[in-house]
Amino acid sequence: MKNIEEGQEVSWKWGGGNASGKVDEIVEDGKAKVTSNKGNTVTRIAREGDPAVKIGRQGNDVVKLAHELNDVGT
Repeated sequence: MKNIEEGQEVSWKWGGGNASGKVDEIVEDGKAKVTSNKGNTVTRIAREGDPAVKIGRQGNDVVKLAHELNDVGT
C-alpha cells in the first residue's frame, strides 16, 4: 500500500495531464462517497491493501483508490 496520510497533497492522471488535491479521509473498509457539484454521487469501495481516498480540491471533491494515485512520498 502507498504511504498516504490525511492532509497530504496527492495527484492522479486526468485527461492529458494530472489533477491534484489534498487527502481529506482514508477509508480502509467499506465505501467512500463524494457528491459532485452537479449532484452525482461518486463511490469507491476500499479493498485490502487498496484503501479508498477522499480528496478535497477546488471545484469538485473526488474519491480514488490508492492505486489510482501517482506515487506519493514515504
